[in-house]
Amino acid sequence: MKKLDRRAFVKLGAAGLAAPAIIGRASSVSAQDAFKGEGLIVVSWSGNYELKFKEAVVDAFNAKYGTKVETVGGWDQMVPQIKAAPADNPPFDIIISDEYTALTGLAENLFLKTDRSKMPGFANVYPWFDENRPAAKDYGVPFGGGTIWMLANKSAGIPVNTWTSLWDPKAQGKITLDATVFAWDLCIPAILDKGKPGIEELYGKPEEVRKLYDELDKLKVARWYADGAELANLMFQEDAEVAMAYSTDVYDFLTKHGDQFDAAVPQEGTATYCDWYIKVRGTHHSDLADLFQSYLLEQETQQNFLNVSSAFMSRNDLKAPAHFPGYPKSNEDYHRMFNVLTMEGWAKFVENWDQYDQWIKQTITKTTQG
Repeated sequence: MKKLDRRAFVKLGAAGLAAPAIIGRASSVSAQDAFKGEGLIVVSWSGNYELKFKEAVVDAFNAKYGTKVETVGGWDQMVPQIKAAPADNPPFDIIISDEYTALTGLAENLFLKTDRSKMPGFANVYPWFDENRPAAKDYGVPFGGGTIWMLANKSAGIPVNTWTSLWDPKAQGKITLDATVFAWDLCIPAILDKGKPGIEELYGKPEEVRKLYDELDKLKVARWYADGAELANLMFQEDAEVAMAYSTDVYDFLTKHGDQFDAAVPQEGTATYCDWYIKVRGTHHSDLADLFQSYLLEQETQQNFLNVSSAFMSRNDLKAPAHFPGYPKSNEDYHRMFNVLTMEGWAKFVENWDQYDQWIKQTITKTTQG
């Protein structure tokens, strides 16, 4: 996974299993015919996520309602593309949104609020999702989220149940980390640091954040990867044997190559982003967008996606998959396991983006020398 390529950050302050009701179009009784032949463009994360989302969600929705919903892959270019288009003719109808995308999109007034009273699935959503997006919880529906995992070739003999394994002498010279969205790399020493809760070290003054770089500087990295494809090449060719990997990529390592690789959410917890699907202002398919958002909250929809991914989902009544050991089973588990890089956190982090970008370039040079 190439998680949100943010090399061109915009500097912002903080911006401020019932059938779904068919809003403004038809009763639920005739829902399956109300939108037949109508199209909708939904943006999901590019790469493995997009493939799984099409297979488990979009194709099933089209089969049920006779619609022509399409999913296209996107990253941080979504907000600029919507902003550049006419307000009454956006390029997408619904987009996936992590905390950074929500921050930038709300600052530009690009999203429409969601009427929760017309979507019964909200009754089964863990409160944790609203608790971590108070400034944006009125926009969109929480489908699930992604995390960073420890991934290792079994031959390396490196435990994947703790982030401290990255500093194990046996791992040195065998490590690969994300060179592109390096904030997630910094989350690892922040999780291990007991000075502040969770990953709050990431939100501090530059001199405080510098300490996280200092910990990464102690590593000997084989190579820093740019995207999920490069990560896979490094691991399969054994140019690297230990990695920080995103949940969107972990599933295939575990289910297709489980004899070769181990992966886990470490016992100290992990850094997390939440996937909310938000309706774009100006959409010409508002009613169908409402139906699709409601469909994302249905139990069967979320279970189908969970079965083919290593994401975590928003509903509280799903069966944990065998490939996700320790899958959270309560709101308390979500709080214990997952540290969200929040909208407010991103706003503080990007205030010093130029400095942090310069520092990661120095860290990449230091850790890959000799």
